[in-house]
Amino acid sequence: MWFLFGLSTLWILSLLTTKTVKAITEYQTSSPKTMEYSAPRVDDEYILLCYVINYEDGTEEVLGETTDEDIEDMDEIKKIDNILIKYMFNGKFMQYVTRTLDIQFPIYSFNVEPETFPYYPDIMFMNDIDVTDYVRPFLGPLCNFYSDREEPVKLTDALKNHPKFKEFNFEEGTFKMISNKTPLNVRKLITKNLPSESLVWKRHAAVDPRDEHEILK
Repeated sequence: MWFLFGLSTLWILSLLTTKTVKAITEYQTSSPKTMEYSAPRVDDEYILLCYVINYEDGTEEVLGETTDEDIEDMDEIKKIDNILIKYMFNGKFMQYVTRTLDIQFPIYSFNVEPETFPYYPDIMFMNDIDVTDYVRPFLGPLCNFYSDREEPVKLTDALKNHPKFKEFNFEEGTFKMISNKTPLNVRKLITKNLPSESLVWKRHAAVDPRDEHEILK
């Protein structure tokens, strides 16, 4: 009896060993395509904070949520000058102004891919007054002041809540943007003469043309 039990045990162990060896061999010889692991794609995180409805008579109304139909009705009752959309994008506070009453949200229907070489305005001056904290939120997810949208951001809108807004001369002077540190020539200074219809920041605005071939390698 014990002999038969021992024989059965040895047969089971032998069978398990054979299957284990076969599985390991198949794992080692399988093609990379069948064994590769793809991490799940994570969508950009947009969190709507509020819509600020600015009327032509100077009054405003703050809404947590709204619809295109609601906006149309409100505009018929009291003319809307512009709508300020305040939101969070991947943990960063951002703003967008629309005068065509475009309340599309999220702002973009696609994921924003991080640039290999990030370039963005890091410090900004309006006639030598630091206005960085007021303008930066209007850069948008693509760091281009929404220049790909129907309405790029106006400098006057970005600085509307600045304490010295009424003292600013938007017709004369300069608006300066100092870039983040670039990998080739440290920081870049971009100067725009006023008046400026809208804020603009191009993808390679901070790259010295002599060095651009290095970036594109």
